[in-house]
Amino acid sequence: MAAIFLLSVDRMLAQRIDEAMAGRASVELVQSIEREALAGPCLIVIDRAAIPPERALSAAIGTVVESAGGRPVVLATEEMEAEPLLRAIRAGVADVIPRDGEGAEIAAVLARLLNDAAADRASRGRLTLVLGADRDACAMVATDMAIAAGRASTLLIDCTLPTSAAATYLDLNVDYGLASAISDMERLDASLLASTVARHGPSGLMLLTFDGGTGAEPAGLAPGDLAALIRLLRGCCSDVVLNAGSLRHGGLLREVVAEATQVELLCGQSIREIEACRRLLDRIGAERERVEAMRLLLWDHLPGVLLDGRRMADALGVGSVLALPTDRARMRNALNAGRPLAMEADGGAYMAAIRRACGVAPKAGGIDRLRRAMLKVVSDFEPDAGIWRLGAARPAKLNRGKQTNERAS
Repeated sequence: MAAIFLLSVDRMLAQRIDEAMAGRASVELVQSIEREALAGPCLIVIDRAAIPPERALSAAIGTVVESAGGRPVVLATEEMEAEPLLRAIRAGVADVIPRDGEGAEIAAVLARLLNDAAADRASRGRLTLVLGADRDACAMVATDMAIAAGRASTLLIDCTLPTSAAATYLDLNVDYGLASAISDMERLDASLLASTVARHGPSGLMLLTFDGGTGAEPAGLAPGDLAALIRLLRGCCSDVVLNAGSLRHGGLLREVVAEATQVELLCGQSIREIEACRRLLDRIGAERERVEAMRLLLWDHLPGVLLDGRRMADALGVGSVLALPTDRARMRNALNAGRPLAMEADGGAYMAAIRRACGVAPKAGGIDRLRRAMLKVVSDFEPDAGIWRLGAARPAKLNRGKQTNERAS
């Protein structure tokens, strides 16, 4: 069931909203917004009477909108004049309801916003977040995962600075970045996105970078704008892979972790990388359940290293582990050539692990094809009948044996 969170202490207002919704949504009085409560379709109603007189309305609305994670925010107020309503809308509310309004009037606004929220959530594409201390390694893994998944309309967002490692790996020139996309947000849709971002021809993968080809971090990007852009891009694409790279804003990363379909934590088998990943998780401050749902990707896995994946996962609080063995020379050649290993016919053990991470069936290699051919030949022979089902004649050895037996008799 959809939920309405009412920031108020007025039980009578909560009852009026509950009666207006007629069982279509639960109504809960709250004093603050808890991120884990926003998992399903929901909206937030701010009671104007609950805001202290000394606090500016726009500041109060801005705080709620920032913590709402893109969910609609509605203001319940008695001030229905044009000027205060305009200030509220500019501050970020999706709509306004009269605090003492009739049930039908309240229900019309809230039901519409809840329906829009449910439809928006259902139509969002998959979001995979890649975190880690080694930024170049994260960019390569994110790129190979985006290609290996093989889904239509896939977008890779690489936040590596000062320049995009994914752009180098894909051998792409990029001139459209996050700052440009944020400035285009009001008109950005799937068609505009496809015509503006860089695209990798062989795979069809779209790439959006932090620097936008400038080699520098764009100025003036607010975390809230980036979070809103990511939500918008999920509505434009079937699959979004975000390499956090140089992003270090804890609040933004916490919000993305909360909304991600899957979070991959890349870490090598060293104490230094474990400490770096632990500091990153501390900065994010995600709930314990969110961290446990992450998957540890064991970068450059070497079985002989005593620091194994299970011990690393326990140290970081992560629930599952997947080893990523690498061929360093092959990976360096792929990066220098601008040809991702995901484009290779046989990417070795590394790509086999990447495909497992993406839930994609492994490609058959030469040995697998030879094994299947041999099994087919063996299955065509019937020992009891002494014949080959698919051959018109018996094998020569069997024919010679029959002739010898006839002469002896």
